[in-house]
Amino acid sequence: MSKPKLAFMLAALVVAWLTFPAAAHAQCTRCCFAYANLSVNPTTAEEGQPVMVTTVALNCSPYSRVITATVNVKPEAACVSFAEAFKTSVYVPPFQSRTVTYTFAAPKCRGTYQVTESSSNASGYATKTLTVN
Repeated sequence: MSKPKLAFMLAALVVAWLTFPAAAHAQCTRCCFAYANLSVNPTTAEEGQPVMVTTVALNCSPYSRVITATVNVKPEAACVSFAEAFKTSVYVPPFQSRTVTYTFAAPKCRGTYQVTESSSNASGYATKTLTVN
């Protein structure tokens, strides 16, 4: 193989090597690190008032997946009979997300409730607080 041809191939290899990490990093900033996420609106509610719990199922894989989100509303000991929970599964195309919202009436027991969300595609969980007046 001639020296110019070898030099050209080597230069092409170096350019590809330098470009690949940047392209891989650009994709990772969008999707590589799925995390549990949760929002509760309002965070302070009156008894019986509608409360919306929203989570986003993010698919960071190159193929479609069914992602399951589990949400628990855990009361203090005095209101234990007012616990609330739901689980939902959604079909999510590759590198996309789906927003899931669940609305329920604020419990008829005044106190503080821990709202937690865990997802089948992420490690850990997210926690928010709901206060019922």
